[in-house]
Amino acid sequence: MYFWSVYVHILMAMFWIGGMLFTAAVLVPVSRDKMFENRRGELFKKAGTIFSRISWVIFLLMIVTGITALLGMGYSFSELTSSYFWGSGYGRALMGKLHLFAFVLILSGVHDFWLGPKAAALMDSEPESQRTKRLRKASSWVGRINLIFGLLILYYAVSLVR
Repeated sequence: MYFWSVYVHILMAMFWIGGMLFTAAVLVPVSRDKMFENRRGELFKKAGTIFSRISWVIFLLMIVTGITALLGMGYSFSELTSSYFWGSGYGRALMGKLHLFAFVLILSGVHDFWLGPKAAALMDSEPESQRTKRLRKASSWVGRINLIFGLLILYYAVSLVR
């Protein structure tokens, strides 16, 4: 149980962080091509919707595999709910990771269900408006912050196994 939980957990983290890196390093530069002029919003809406759906499944799988990995390590539910566990070095590191993950869930919700779709819709209908520029910039920054938090979560994950 432990091996497969960790395997799937790592695979999901790779897919999620890799998707964000792909977006920043490939999709955004490609969207600037003349071919997508007046269709950038459509491109981001389509890609964003697909990646968002996958990400929310990944988040759920990461919660399940995180819990099963802890159980596979020999921790019981009663230990995981004890103040002794959360006061230990391992528990504090895990708490840091979980706090970052909770923040990522909140940011992802704001980005995926409000900010991103609104910015994408306005990119094609009102590409030069100040509102569009503000929403695009905000959406971009939320995505970057999520990537940074994802990398920090990865740091915590590595520190938990080392």
